[in-house]
Amino acid sequence: MPGAQLKPASSWARRLGLFYVLAVCIALSGAALLFYEIAKATPSDPGAIELGMARFAAHTDYQTEPPAHLAAATVVLLPHRIDDKLRGPGGFYWYELDFTVLPDSRLEALYIPRFAMNAEVYLNGERIGYFGPMTGEYAERNWNRPQILNLSARVLQPGKNTLAIQVRAFPDYLAGLSSIWLGSDENLREAYRSRYEVQVTSVYLSTAFVLGAGIVLTILIGMGKTRSGLLMLLAATCFLWGIRNLAFLTTVPPVEHGLWIQITQGGLLVFASAVVLLILLYCRVPKHRLEWKIWGAYTASFPVLLMINENWALRLVGYYGILGLCMYSWNVLQLMRYGNSKQSLAPHAFGFGLLCYMALSVSDLLFLAGILPFDGYFLNQYMGIAMFLAMSYFLIDRYSGLLAESDRFNETLQNRLMEREAELAAQYQRLQKIDEDKVKMAERQRLMADMHDGLGAHLVAAIHHLQSSNFNRKNTLNLLESGLRDLQLTIDSLEPIEQDLTTLLGAFRYRIADNMRSAGIRLHWVIDEDIPPIPYLDARNCLHVLRIVQEIFTNILKHANASEVSLHVSRGPKYVGVHIQDNGVGFVLERSQHGRGLKNLKQRASALGGSIDIHAEAGQAPVFCSNYLWTPKLANHERARS
Repeated sequence: MPGAQLKPASSWARRLGLFYVLAVCIALSGAALLFYEIAKATPSDPGAIELGMARFAAHTDYQTEPPAHLAAATVVLLPHRIDDKLRGPGGFYWYELDFTVLPDSRLEALYIPRFAMNAEVYLNGERIGYFGPMTGEYAERNWNRPQILNLSARVLQPGKNTLAIQVRAFPDYLAGLSSIWLGSDENLREAYRSRYEVQVTSVYLSTAFVLGAGIVLTILIGMGKTRSGLLMLLAATCFLWGIRNLAFLTTVPPVEHGLWIQITQGGLLVFASAVVLLILLYCRVPKHRLEWKIWGAYTASFPVLLMINENWALRLVGYYGILGLCMYSWNVLQLMRYGNSKQSLAPHAFGFGLLCYMALSVSDLLFLAGILPFDGYFLNQYMGIAMFLAMSYFLIDRYSGLLAESDRFNETLQNRLMEREAELAAQYQRLQKIDEDKVKMAERQRLMADMHDGLGAHLVAAIHHLQSSNFNRKNTLNLLESGLRDLQLTIDSLEPIEQDLTTLLGAFRYRIADNMRSAGIRLHWVIDEDIPPIPYLDARNCLHVLRIVQEIFTNILKHANASEVSLHVSRGPKYVGVHIQDNGVGFVLERSQHGRGLKNLKQRASALGGSIDIHAEAGQAPVFCSNYLWTPKLANHERARS
C-alpha cells in the first residue's frame, strides 16, 4: 500500500521537474535572444565615434541657440541622468560635445539611443533636427524611442566640430541623455533598427499577444461559453496590461502630459492589484487571511495618492512596485503550494511566469532609481509574450479540466441513465405483468359470469326439468340446446376478429346455418362493401352483439313461422347498421314491450353505445334495425364512458 501511494507522488515529481527544466530553457532562450538584439543595438563599425563627455548647463527658459557660457560649463559623463530618482523641477538642459572630423572618417549620421523627453540638435551653431515641441504644455513622448539624423556635408567641418543638444525635461519625470554615436549611415541605421525593435516593436508584439488573449476571453464570455469569475478577471488583466504599455508605445498622447501619466501608471498599479486578486481567488485563499487585508490596503490607497498630485505617478510606481514585489513573492509560494496540492502544472506555470516578471521588474525599478545607466532598457514590458504563454497554458489546462470533468459527468449521467432505463424496463415489465394478470382475471370473471348466467342457467333449468315429476323430454332438450348455443356464443366472442363486425357475424352464420336449414328457412345474407372496423369490439362487446342477433333469430325460429330471413349489414354516416327481417306472422309490439326479451335487446345495444329499432305489427313481418357507432371520435367517447 505505501508503494501505491509513493508511485503517484514520484510521477508528479518527475512531471514537475521536467516542467521546470523546460520552463527555464524557454526563459534562458528568450533572455539570450533579447541580449543578442540588445548587443546589435551598439554600432559595430570600428570607425564609429561614441561621445561620452559633454559640457552641461541648466536653463529655466527655452533658448533658440546654444548659449555662449556652455564653453565653460561643468563636464558630465554620458549617459547622464537629469532627474534625481524621478524628482526634478523640469526645464531646459544643454549638452555640448566636441568631436574631430578626420579626412578619412565616414561621419554620415548621428545616432541617439535615448533622451527624455523632447530635444533639439545643433551642429556648429545650426539646428539640424528636433524631436517634439520645446514650448507649451504639450509633450511628445520620445523618451523610449531612439533617433537618427543624417549629417549634412555642408554643416560638418573638417577638424573640430561642436554638437549641442537642448533637452526639454518635465517635472518629476525621467530626464537625461544617453551617449551619442557618429559614424556611417549604414552601420548606425542598423544599430538604430535593432534598438527600435527591442524598445518599440517587441512591445507592440507582446501587447498584441496579451490583448488578443483578452479579446478571445471577452468573446467567449460574451457568447455565454463561460461565466467563470477567474476568466473574466484574467481578461481584465489583459486589457490593463495593454493600458499599461501605452506608456511605452504612445508618442502623441490624446490628453495633456500629467493626466496621461496618471492614466498609464494608474493602469500599471491596477494591473498589479488585479494579478494579486487573480492569484488569491485562483488559490482559494480564505477571506479572513492577512493577504486579503494587504491587498485591500494596497488597492484602496494608490488611487487616492495618484489623484492628489499628478507628478507623483512615477514615484508611486516605484514605491508600490517594491510592495508589489513582496506580494508577488508570497503569491509565487502560494501558487506552488496550490499546484502541489492539486498536482497541477497550471499554477506552477503561472508562478514561474510571475517569477520572471518579478526579475525583470527589479531591473526596471533599479533603472527608475538611477542605479542602472540611462541608456539601459525597461525589461518587464517584454513579459507580455511570457504572460501570453502562461495564460494560454492556464486556459488550456482549465478547459482540459472542464472537458475531462464534462466527460466524467457524461459518463456518470450515462451510467445513471442506463440504471434508470433498467429500472424503468423492470418496472414496465412488472406493470405489464400486472396488467396482463388483471386482463386475465377480468376475462376469467367475465367468462365465469357469462357461463353462470348463460350455460349455467340452462343446465340448472334442465336439471330441474329432469327432477320434476312433469318431465318433458322436448323441453329439456330445448334447454340443453340453448345452453350449447350460449356456450358457442361465448367461444365465438373469444375469437380474434380485429374489430371486424362482418367476421363476427360470419361465425354466427356458420353456427346458425344448420338450424335454419332444419327449420326450412332460407337465409339471405347481404354485406355491403367498405364496412369500417368498430374500435370497441372486444370479447365482452362481441358477446353482446352475438346475443342480440341470436335472440332475434331464436325468436324467428320459435314464433315467426317464417320461410325466409334476410340479414343486411350496411354502412351509415356514423354507424354500421344490421337489418334483420323475416316473412313470418309478426307480432304486436305494444304487447311485447312488457316482456324481458325486447328489454334485454335494447339494454345490450345501449351497452355497446348503439341502438336497436323494432318495427312490428300483427300479420306483418317485423324489422329489426341494430346500429353500432363506428366513428372513431364517438367510439372513443362511448368506450371512455363504458
